Amino acid sequence: MIWRLSFIMLCVLSLSLDAADKVINVSLSTFNEVAYYPQGSSPATVVSLNDSTLAAQIESSIVSIPVKVGDIVSRGETLVQLDCQVFKASHDSARASYSLAEYQLQRARTLNKSNHISQEVLRTRQSELEVARAAMTVSRIDMERCQVNAPFGGVVAERIAGVGEWVNRGQPLLRFTDLDNVEISTQIADSIIGELDEIRDFNLVINNRKYPLALRAISKNVDNLSRTREVRFRFTGVKGDPGQTGRLVWQSKKRYLPADYLVKRNQQYGVFIVNDARAHFIEVPGAEEGRPFHIDLDDNTRLITRGRYSVQDNDRVNVIAD
Repeated sequence: MIWRLSFIMLCVLSLSLDAADKVINVSLSTFNEVAYYPQGSSPATVVSLNDSTLAAQIESSIVSIPVKVGDIVSRGETLVQLDCQVFKASHDSARASYSLAEYQLQRARTLNKSNHISQEVLRTRQSELEVARAAMTVSRIDMERCQVNAPFGGVVAERIAGVGEWVNRGQPLLRFTDLDNVEISTQIADSIIGELDEIRDFNLVINNRKYPLALRAISKNVDNLSRTREVRFRFTGVKGDPGQTGRLVWQSKKRYLPADYLVKRNQQYGVFIVNDARAHFIEVPGAEEGRPFHIDLDDNTRLITRGRYSVQDNDRVNVIAD
């Protein structure tokens, strides 16, 4: 009986020694070899901040429209010329009335000094001059409105009215688009909006050409159906043209590991690395099974690839070629 017990104890001891001396074959990759910067993308459109419909501000007929659709013009150039004969005559009349009122006021001041007219008459002449000045200003503004000029540099997008047509105040004449003040509009899932601060590069890609961008604004409104937010970007270099479409692409500032490098030990997720011929478990807080995860390691850190599901923390390992 005693020799049987001794034999069992020797077997247990032998198994324990074997377990303690067990070496697991593994293959390795450095962190720098397998880590990557995640990328994402979404459809995007170049939009003009000033896509304006220019309207008549007086009632008149159109004499000429010296621009055509697609013409690029500078700020201040004439886009539409309206008939101005009536308004010029009205301005000439208002100017004459102003000159008369000015003369009458000067005359009234002279007479008032010699007490030939009352102070009340003098104030009346002053008021008449102010009324005449205001009427002359209004007539001058109306005369200036005979020409519809470009409010900014841009392109003629559409001609709405034609030569010879009678137009009323507020009637659209043409559509004019700003080429300089443009932005990029895109819809990004609300679930990843919080990650935008971790992005290193934003680019708009149109026909394989990249346009560098900078984040300008994130809308506070979330679309009920798509669960997205509108995000606006500005060009930091060469600009695209209004209406162009492409894809917004971005790259994270942080490096991630593929999801299959994640293992679970003692209810915690992490990765195995090798140091001094032993496996070491490094926990990754917040990591989720099946999803790439961020971890900050030195480039030369050796990660266990093959064999990572078999090892335990502090196991002895033997590195073999993959």
